[in-house]
Amino acid sequence: MKQLIFITIFFLSISAKSQTDIKDQIIGNWKVENVIVKSTNKEMVELSQAFKNSIFSFTKNQDFNFTPKQKTKLTSMFTEMLQNNKWIYDEKRKSIRIGTTKDHYTIMGITAKIENNKAYFRLEESELNLELVKI
Repeated sequence: MKQLIFITIFFLSISAKSQTDIKDQIIGNWKVENVIVKSTNKEMVELSQAFKNSIFSFTKNQDFNFTPKQKTKLTSMFTEMLQNNKWIYDEKRKSIRIGTTKDHYTIMGITAKIENNKAYFRLEESELNLELVKI
């Protein structure tokens, strides 16, 4: 019985630690190295190119910033949409949510995985997957 309790506590602590890790590890600046798009849609392909070499910034005080490498009409619209937003880690959805309390952090959702100073973002509600490095 004691073994079962120990094993249960061990796995619960690992699960809690991995959730904390994302919240703690995401803080900083992340440069997009690679974009994988699963669509042939012209707008998605254009958006994927706009993300290349862009910077995602997450601060401890939950400020979020997106800095595009290219200045295009599409990146300008995207930057404006993300301006003055915050980020939170939604433990229920296991994702990073971008927005404000007013809009319930619904501007953008990111499912993130972080390993060895590399992040893998799946942008929810799109067909884009990003590979990023911490800078």
